[in-house]
Amino acid sequence: MSAQDTPAPAEPASSYRAQAFADSKPELSAPGATPERLAHLEEHGFVIITDFVGNPWIDILREAGRRVTEACAPENGYDRIDYSRGYVHRAKGDEPWAIRGLVHPAFGEPSFAEFHGSDDFLGFVDSWCVDGLKPDEMTMGNLLLWCNPRKRENQLSWHRDVTWWGTGKPYFSQHEVRGDSVEDYSEEVERARWEEIRADNVKSLTERNGVSMFLALAHDECHELIPGSHDRWRTPFEHDVLLPQKMKDAGVPHTPSWNGEDPLPGQVAIRLKPGEALIRNGTTIHTGRTVPDRERNTLSIGWSRWSGPLDEEPSTADARHAWQLDPAVREAMPHDWMKVAWDRWAETKKLGETLEDRYAGWDIQKIKAGDVVGWRTELEKQAAAAGDSWEAFQTVEE
Repeated sequence: MSAQDTPAPAEPASSYRAQAFADSKPELSAPGATPERLAHLEEHGFVIITDFVGNPWIDILREAGRRVTEACAPENGYDRIDYSRGYVHRAKGDEPWAIRGLVHPAFGEPSFAEFHGSDDFLGFVDSWCVDGLKPDEMTMGNLLLWCNPRKRENQLSWHRDVTWWGTGKPYFSQHEVRGDSVEDYSEEVERARWEEIRADNVKSLTERNGVSMFLALAHDECHELIPGSHDRWRTPFEHDVLLPQKMKDAGVPHTPSWNGEDPLPGQVAIRLKPGEALIRNGTTIHTGRTVPDRERNTLSIGWSRWSGPLDEEPSTADARHAWQLDPAVREAMPHDWMKVAWDRWAETKKLGETLEDRYAGWDIQKIKAGDVVGWRTELEKQAAAAGDSWEAFQTVEE
């Protein structure tokens, strides 16, 4: 492995939009899971690490990320990358803002899998986890690349990465049913869920059976959050921000207080230099925001400890991860232990039987326009032949 002879990206001359920032701190520069870093993560819900600054992998991954982002531009179709073998999130104008499938051989960028299994990355993972975490203890995780649309500003809604209402059932992209009644969003139910969330937060930090990070390959100040919001009850203002409009319309009691545009009290933008990484608690109230002409090239990557075989039947994979079931992904892994990690994950999942179970909306449109892409099974062939008459969640006709 050798670094590409390319200069590091220049630091932007001005901030892109935000008014307050969180930067790396010299007192948190010691590598691994130091007491100081863990204390910062516990108190603020995030910590910025500097362990990969100057690492030669950053140059290699940056160029790979740029190639993938460019290839996924809507005008390229599937000409450069068959990203129907992955899952691309698209904003207005069909511009990509997050790209999954990086380790699929169809993407032609083996450096992502190589870094995922590299001594450099594994060394950090091992240093972060309680009692360490070795390759033979791992189960396959996910990688994705955060990028930014080239023509329009793009912002996600403010949210937590956990279901703070109803039963707390995790997000499932093709069938999002996590509670849709007024009772599911009552304060009584919400407070009960909050106690469960806080208990999970403590367990996650003290056990540390894995680690996931946002590793900046270029300067990044697109991730915004409210420090400390992972460990306190939301304010009435934040409730108005987080509550879905359809639930407001349904009559969930709330205090209208946000115009949908103004900054939130206490929000900061996480400012990362190449090689710096954000480790955060997903319970923080956060968002992502990008603007044209300001590169975002950040890798979301991590490993988790395998908890052992499951007694349950395999469940249908979330559509965002269905591509990973392709055996070609397993064969593309650069180490045998990574293939074992893939096996452990794949044993718990099965491929869904509808287009919505397998693809992003862009790919579904292409299939219904006549392209037999993706898994290229009878499902895709019948849907391509049927065109617009193929209905949502329709299955193969025998």
